[in-house]
Amino acid sequence: MKYAQGTWLQSEEAAYPHGRMTRRGLAKWPDGKLRRVWAGLPDSFYSVPAYGYLRGKRVKGFLTVEEGVLVFNYEEKE
Repeated sequence: MKYAQGTWLQSEEAAYPHGRMTRRGLAKWPDGKLRRVWAGLPDSFYSVPAYGYLRGKRVKGFLTVEEGVLVFNYEEKE
């Protein structure tokens, strides 16, 4: 599915039948850059569990749609 500002996410069929985090996408990260993400199946109406790589490390978070843009949110470990 395509979203605004060049963001996109593969359909849910890409994660079936196993339900793993195999859906690829391109999302806007908190720093404003577009980066690759991998997502699973939605755990609620508003968010989709996902992960990506930042500075060589895997970060877990979730995807939401804000003003038509696919956004990846995560918390950095201290």
